[in-house]
Amino acid sequence: MTREKIRFIVFGGLFITLVFVTTAIVPHIPVPFTEGYIHTGDSMIFIAAVLFGWKYGAIAGGLGSALADLYLEYAHWALPTLIIKGLMGVIVGIIAHNSHKRSKGVSVGISSAVLGIWIILAFWLKNLLSTILQNPDVTTFLIQKFELTDVNELSNMISRVQLVLTVAAILIPLIIIIVSKIANKNSKYLNANNMLGMMLAGVWMVIGYYFAGGILKGNMIVPIFSIPANILQFVGGGVIAYFIISALDKTKFINKLSQKN
Repeated sequence: MTREKIRFIVFGGLFITLVFVTTAIVPHIPVPFTEGYIHTGDSMIFIAAVLFGWKYGAIAGGLGSALADLYLEYAHWALPTLIIKGLMGVIVGIIAHNSHKRSKGVSVGISSAVLGIWIILAFWLKNLLSTILQNPDVTTFLIQKFELTDVNELSNMISRVQLVLTVAAILIPLIIIIVSKIANKNSKYLNANNMLGMMLAGVWMVIGYYFAGGILKGNMIVPIFSIPANILQFVGGGVIAYFIISALDKTKFINKLSQKN
């Protein structure tokens, strides 16, 4: 077995464990709307992909997160999580390590596709929410599903989600553009590519879990209400990853570990 294969097995296993622990063991917050939960595991996916590349991010994100779902008895989410979180690692890794012209083209394609889908989806969902109160059957179903007291409480909840969707549809692309212009381009780890990769992977996660939730629940309205929680999760994961990577960036040890990537 070559040194590179041993290295892949060791660090791949390490980050699978870190993703699992920060997802399943570290305290997490249940999300009743989709029977999921908010956690800090995304931070480890970001770190694995930024430091070691897309293969590590994909394996750590996919397997670590899927194992956490199985451990926490969310087995019905394990397969969607394997795909969604695995692709999160791929997106971060490809964009973070796009030093070649060919990979830059791939990064631009990924960025355009993810942001385009997100903007269209966010405004479409916002309009979809506007029609809910016009349907008595759907209104009654949601009040019972979320254990609300009356239509006014549902209306207030819809308004909050609509506000989040509108703000996020405008703010996320704007932040990505700003980050690409002002981020530190001289840092190996805290540069624009890495920041963009984490944000785009987070947006993909929100999109992926919306559609997965709709398929699993047989209802494309209920998972809309989980979107604010998923946005909060990836933003929090990005912040945690930023500070950890910032600290690691100052050590010679981590530079030696990742020097071949």
